[in-house]
Amino acid sequence: MFGGLLSILIAIWVYRTAVQAKTGKVLFWTAGAAITFFVVQLLFYEFNIIIIDTFDGSNIGGDYDRDFTDIGDRKDGGGLQDGFFGSVLGILFEILPLFMAWLSVALIRTKFMLKESINYANLVSGIKDTFIGIKNSFKTTD
Repeated sequence: MFGGLLSILIAIWVYRTAVQAKTGKVLFWTAGAAITFFVVQLLFYEFNIIIIDTFDGSNIGGDYDRDFTDIGDRKDGGGLQDGFFGSVLGILFEILPLFMAWLSVALIRTKFMLKESINYANLVSGIKDTFIGIKNSFKTTD
């Protein structure tokens, strides 16, 4: 659910940036950002599943065929996800795909759409303005 909300916010962020930067291909950049977000997120969820299955002793050789709905036998019995470290690791496994998807969109936005150097200020530029714009869109003029 949080990933869906984040994808909408990222689409708004990229759309506003494309309009302000006058790229001329607003929908192209917005759709590309959404597709990039979902593809990177999917790849990192798969990466997380492989990590968990590797440490649980599953054979991830040539016959390895897991899907995202096959979670019934992924219960950890005394392995990687036990105790405090396991709880922290579970949180990281949830946040990592979302963060990496956002980072990949931010890198593409900064390098190719805005044609600026990659640094922290440029990667997060426009996020505050996006939230202010969303907040102001709820105001009514009477």
